[in-house]
Amino acid sequence: MSKICQITGKRPLSGNNVSHSNRRTRRRFLPNLQEKKFYIPEVKKWVTLKVTTKAVRTINKVGIYEFLTRQLAKGFDPEVWVAGGKQYSDSKFERGYRRVEHVDANGVKSYSITYEPEAPARKKVRLSSILKK
Repeated sequence: MSKICQITGKRPLSGNNVSHSNRRTRRRFLPNLQEKKFYIPEVKKWVTLKVTTKAVRTINKVGIYEFLTRQLAKGFDPEVWVAGGKQYSDSKFERGYRRVEHVDANGVKSYSITYEPEAPARKKVRLSSILKK
């Protein structure tokens, strides 16, 4: 999993740990990345992005749609996870055990317990395809 902000493009920096005796050892400065779901009301879509906390603050200030269009104008076009509003709130796709009802040809109902280890696959698309006007 790469440690790159999908919106701003920030990536890890490298430098030195310097001890009291001035001994230097190499280290990495990682960006503070968080995976966050955003709702874009202009296109009625949920988008999951891996963003830095600074980008989240900027999104809170100017709005998600405005910030994404600015970044697309700068040349950033990441692939993002997208789901429609109803697909995310639908509880029948939760992970785990589920009771399934079966009806045979005679109309007799029976039940079985199934285990679904993963939720259905989300769709990964380019951000520019979502924000087209």
